[in-house]
Amino acid sequence: MELETTITSVDTTDTGVLIRWSSGHRSRLHALWLRDNCPSGGDREKAFRTFSVVDLNPDLFVIEAGFTDDGDVSIEYSDGHVSVFDPAWLAANDPEPVARRREPRRITHVRAGVDIPRMALPDPRSLAHLELLNAVAEYGAVLVDDVPLEPLGTEALAALIGRVRETDFGRIFDIVVEPDVWEFSQTGLALDPHTDDPYRYTPSGTSLLHCIDASSAGGDTILVDGFAVASQLEEDDPDAFDLLTEVSVPFVRHRPESVDQGEDVHLVAHAPIISLDRDREVAGIRFHERSMGTLDVDPSQMGDYYRALIEFAKRINDPMSALQFRLESGQAIVYDNQRMLHGRTAFGPEGGRRHLRLCTIDRDQFHSRLRRLRADHDRPGVDERLPSGSLS
Repeated sequence: MELETTITSVDTTDTGVLIRWSSGHRSRLHALWLRDNCPSGGDREKAFRTFSVVDLNPDLFVIEAGFTDDGDVSIEYSDGHVSVFDPAWLAANDPEPVARRREPRRITHVRAGVDIPRMALPDPRSLAHLELLNAVAEYGAVLVDDVPLEPLGTEALAALIGRVRETDFGRIFDIVVEPDVWEFSQTGLALDPHTDDPYRYTPSGTSLLHCIDASSAGGDTILVDGFAVASQLEEDDPDAFDLLTEVSVPFVRHRPESVDQGEDVHLVAHAPIISLDRDREVAGIRFHERSMGTLDVDPSQMGDYYRALIEFAKRINDPMSALQFRLESGQAIVYDNQRMLHGRTAFGPEGGRRHLRLCTIDRDQFHSRLRRLRADHDRPGVDERLPSGSLS
């Protein structure tokens, strides 16, 4: 959406200034906010600041406000300092809630019958690279063809998203059925839809599953859009939705001894299943029943919370919420781990060896790369409010 940058009037108020725009919108800007953001104080985006809030007088007020000969906004304060603001900057940084929401999220809810985008492995920094990241941001997942089977192929795809996150599982985790199982994914059993790493303070952001060997029978991939499920729950049962956003529950991963591909750990995180941003929009999902600890919910809320949890779990496991498809060798899915729950159908030894590689990239890395590519290719969405995810 194009920003309004034409100011019709600037007037002083008891707390700062009132700016009227040609669109009819009004911006109420506090004196302390204006003084703190004076362009003379340095560049916040580059973390180069020569002005500190300790230098602010809490009783500061605006003496005079008007226009310069160039059409910029001039503000004189009670401490004698004068700030000059570009109207375009004021429009882009207006703290009014209505202005803050002017760039809506571009999200397509995915349910049964809605296909996720599919594309070939793109060249770095190309327009196709941007289209891949845009697809993950909008749909929550994308299917990528022709990814080389060697580890460098997995690394090449991951590098398009951002720096690989190294955890107690290492950089890349090989999911292969093992005779001595220490991780549930190493069995041939079905996996209910879940998000990974709920027991970390900040779970994995963007993940990729790269198929090296596909089972000939079973082992289909399942994806469920947690944002779509949460949105429908909020509409149908707002009380249940509120409980799942307000009450934190424990998630635990305890491995007392190190194993092949895994260090010994004892990870615990408390967080709500549905996280909201400051505008009360869904920002992240944290749901993994096998890693959920014993609930320590207030006894007065326990019954209502379990009813909300049961309803959410039923919707997550409803076939109408799920996409089910088969990953072939050389294919990979890139998905938002704090939005898209993933699982699989069961498979047995008669289907042959099944081997997937998993690696993850932090959410801020993905969003940073997305913004940079949008700017490089002069595409919209640089200022889109991207969901921050689930933070404990």
